[in-house]
Amino acid sequence: MRVSQLRDAKPLLLTDAGDAWDKLAETFSTHTTDCGRYLHRPLQQGNWGGITAESAADRLARMQRDLLVAKQELDAVGTVLRACGEVFAAQQGKLAHAIEDATGAGYHVAEDGKVTAPSVDTSGMKPGDVAMMQRDQTTRAQGYADRIGDALAAAEKADKEYAKAIRLFTEAANRCGRGDWSTKFADMAAANALNGQLLHELGMPDKNGSPAAVQAWWAQLSPSLQAELIQDYPQEIGNRDGIPATDRDRANRTYLPMLLDSLQSEYEGADGDKAKALKDKIEGLKGIQKQLAAEGEPRPYLLGIGSEGKGRAIVSFGNPDTSKNVSAYVPGLNTKLSGHFASSDVDRARNVATMANKMYPDTTTASVVWLGYDCPQLDGFKWSATDVMSEDDAKAGAPAYDRFLSGIRATHESGSPHVTAIGHSYGSLTVGQATQQSGGIPADDVVLVGSPGVGVDKASDLGVGADHVYIGAAENDQVTYLPSPNPLEYMAPGSEYGPKKNWFGTDPADDHFGGHHFAVAPGKDTGLTGLATGDLPAHSIYFDPDAGGDSLPNIASVVTGHGDRITATRPR
Repeated sequence: MRVSQLRDAKPLLLTDAGDAWDKLAETFSTHTTDCGRYLHRPLQQGNWGGITAESAADRLARMQRDLLVAKQELDAVGTVLRACGEVFAAQQGKLAHAIEDATGAGYHVAEDGKVTAPSVDTSGMKPGDVAMMQRDQTTRAQGYADRIGDALAAAEKADKEYAKAIRLFTEAANRCGRGDWSTKFADMAAANALNGQLLHELGMPDKNGSPAAVQAWWAQLSPSLQAELIQDYPQEIGNRDGIPATDRDRANRTYLPMLLDSLQSEYEGADGDKAKALKDKIEGLKGIQKQLAAEGEPRPYLLGIGSEGKGRAIVSFGNPDTSKNVSAYVPGLNTKLSGHFASSDVDRARNVATMANKMYPDTTTASVVWLGYDCPQLDGFKWSATDVMSEDDAKAGAPAYDRFLSGIRATHESGSPHVTAIGHSYGSLTVGQATQQSGGIPADDVVLVGSPGVGVDKASDLGVGADHVYIGAAENDQVTYLPSPNPLEYMAPGSEYGPKKNWFGTDPADDHFGGHHFAVAPGKDTGLTGLATGDLPAHSIYFDPDAGGDSLPNIASVVTGHGDRITATRPR
C-alpha cells in the first residue's frame, strides 16, 4: 500500500455502511422474534396434534433457526464493516501523525514511505560534527519511515483480512439464497474470528493483561474511537476490568438489550432444563433493567453482564471511580442470574451504599454486588451435592474477583480508594481464596458474614492484617454452624481445647480465628427442620436494615473506614 492510498482513504464510508446494515438487521430481528412468538411457540403449545402438526412444528423450528443465523450474519456484517473503517481510521491517524512529525522537522516523505533528511550546508562544520549530524539524521529518518511503514502494513493487512470476511458473507448469502444452509456456522466462526482481531490490532491487552495495562491502553485512545468501540464491542468493553466505570456502564447498557434479545430468541426454541435456565437469566436481566431505570440516589452503574455459566452481573450503586470508599460484595450459595438476584442481592448492595451515605454523609461510597463466578446450587437443600461440598467454584472465581478489585484501583481517579471485600455465605470462601492469590487481595478490609469457613485458619492469614478483618454471624444462622466433614476436627463452640472447624476451615465466628466480631440480630430459629428444607431466614438478614439489627450499620462503618465504630460482640 502506498502513502496516498491510506492518506486519501475515506474510512467513514465503511462505518456509515455498517450503520446501514445495523438498521437492516434491526428490522430483520423483528421478523425473527415474531416467527417464534406467533408461529412456532403457539403451535408447540396449542391443541393441534398428530403427524402433520409435528411436521409443521419441526419445519417452523428449522425456519426460526435459519432466521436467527441470518440475523446474526446481518449483525456481523455491520460490525465487520465498521471495524474495517475503524482500523483504517486508526492507521490513517498514525500515518498522519508520522508524516506531520517528519515534515515538521524538514524531512521529505516519498510515496512509497521512504523518508529522506533535509540537506544541510556543512561547509563550516568539522568532519566529526558532520558525521554525527548525518548519523542523527539517518536514525531519525528511519524512525519516521518505520512509523509510516507500520501504519501502511497494518492497513494493508486489515484490507486483506476484512475483504476476506466480506467475501465469506457474500458467498454465504449466495449459498443460503439457493437454500443451502449447511456450512453457515463455519462461515460465522471464520468471520467472527477476523472481526475479533480489531481490538488486538488497536493494542488492547490480551485476556492475561493486567487491569492497569487495560486502563493505560484505553486512556490513550481518542474519545471518538472510545465511543465507536463502546458501540461496536459493548460486550468486550463493558466486561473488561481496567475500563472506567462510566464507559463500562455505557457499554453494558448498550449490550443488555442485545443479550436479552439473543436469550429470548434462544428461549423460543428451548425446552426442559435449558428453557428454565434461559428463563432465569432473562428474568434476571429484566430485573436489572428495572433497577437501572429506577430514579434516586445512589445512581446504579452496570459494570458487567453475561450469559456464561449460571449468568454474570456486576452492579454498583455509586461511581467506584470517584467514590472515596468502594465495597464489593460476593454472594454465595444458590445465587445465579435470576429475578431473585436482581431483587435481593442487588438490593443488598444498594442497602450498603444507602446506609453508608446516611451514617457518613461527609464521605462518598460506592457499593458493588459482584456475580462474576458460578455459585454452588442446591437441589432442594442437599448438602451432599458435590459443588456445595467443594472449594472448586470459589477457587475458580477468586482470580476474577481479585482482578476486578485491581481494576477498581486502576481506574480510580485518585488511585487509592478505600476498598472493602465482603463475602456472604459461600461467597466468603471465594473472598478467602482471593486473598491467597499472588500478591494478595487488593483490599484494605475484609468483611465475612454468614460464613461456613474461608479456607484459612486465622484472620491474619487473609493478608490484610487481623485488625482489618470483621466477622458477623447470626446466632440462628445454621450455615455458620456447619461442622467439618471430618468429625475428628470438630470442636464444640467455645471449646477451650481448640478452634471449632467449619465445613471450609476454622469457623470465622470462633474466638480462635481472630479479627473483630460485630453484632447481628439473632434471626429466626428454624432448627434442624429449616436446615433440612432450606428454610434459613437468619442466613439472609445481614444486609437487611430491619431484620439484621446492627449488622448493616456495622458493615457500613467498616466500608467507610470507621471500623472502630462497630458494635462489637463476643466471638463464639
